[in-house]
Amino acid sequence: MPGSPAEASRCYVLVEGYGEVEAAQNLLARVSTELEVFFPWAHPRRWVNLHQWEPERRGGVRKGAEFVRCKADVGGLLILRDEDDDCPRETAPEMAEQLRGLNLPIPAAYVLLHPEYEVLFLPCLHRMSGLGFPEGLSWDRESWEARRGVKEWLTRQLPRGRSYKPSVDQLAMTRRIDIPTLRDAAVPCFGSLQRAITFLGKSWGKPGEVYPPSE
Repeated sequence: MPGSPAEASRCYVLVEGYGEVEAAQNLLARVSTELEVFFPWAHPRRWVNLHQWEPERRGGVRKGAEFVRCKADVGGLLILRDEDDDCPRETAPEMAEQLRGLNLPIPAAYVLLHPEYEVLFLPCLHRMSGLGFPEGLSWDRESWEARRGVKEWLTRQLPRGRSYKPSVDQLAMTRRIDIPTLRDAAVPCFGSLQRAITFLGKSWGKPGEVYPPSE
């Protein structure tokens, strides 16, 4: 079993979107079970400006990490956010290096979903028909990450007069995700999320450990 945290410890989660608060709770619990990495997840907390570091520049990452540091029951930290435009392979290691400099008493992970959370739905669109999407719907690009604006694309697949709304639809669609199907689809950012969860399990109790690791 990769992780065996103290019973009182929880992994705190920071997300940016309203819909992701409930959706991430469902997703993380199920992915952890699939990976056999068992530790309690705190209910995700919405936290603004997770794309910036310094508080004086309205950055939320350092402020969020310092907030979590003070929690008596904290065992780990996961920061999960969309990366619409930039390259996660550059941005995530840069932010991880900043987190490393804080010398947190817990392991921490910084994961970017590229281009946005909704990319995780695309391999499982065939399971979404009960939510208003057409039977047999599939993604129309060669790459899962080929297009920004997945939310808008989802709206165009719904009946006239309906639109995709994260605060309404994100949790319901997350519940329809089949984790093995998503894993086998090799969506790059989902691979990063799986590695981050595994990392947190293996690093539980090790202060200062950060994902992505330093090269």
